[in-house]
Amino acid sequence: MGLLGLSRKQKETWASIVIQGIKPGMQIDDALLKNATEIYISQHIRILEDSVRLVMESKNQKTREERYDLSLQHFDALSKIQKYADKKQKKRIADAQDQFMIMNENYKHPERIRKQEKQDRKKKKRDDFWETYGTMEILDDILGDHKKS
Repeated sequence: MGLLGLSRKQKETWASIVIQGIKPGMQIDDALLKNATEIYISQHIRILEDSVRLVMESKNQKTREERYDLSLQHFDALSKIQKYADKKQKKRIADAQDQFMIMNENYKHPERIRKQEKQDRKKKKRDDFWETYGTMEILDDILGDHKKS
């Protein structure tokens, strides 16, 4: 969203989100506001992505719970600033929020993940068996033909 289309009140609301300690009525430089927004979005995306990764990979339940709660906070922070972000920033926010949604589904329904992992292991085991069996058949054919000669 461009700065030109915003009222003073909207700019103050925007600034209060991205700049800590700003007081109502303070003069806000547009370049400062844009820069602060970029920094704010980048920090929240980084923390959200790290938290999502830890929730998905960590075996420690306490770590998973703490990082899940932290990811919720940063998801909310990005939701608040999204309407003030430019097109590129909105895309980055949407991508990070998509990662959160996938993690949230996995966190809330771990049985689905376990079931899928179990199916994947069975498929791999079956594929490994048939690959080994096929290799042995080929070797038998080669060695069998070789012995006949």
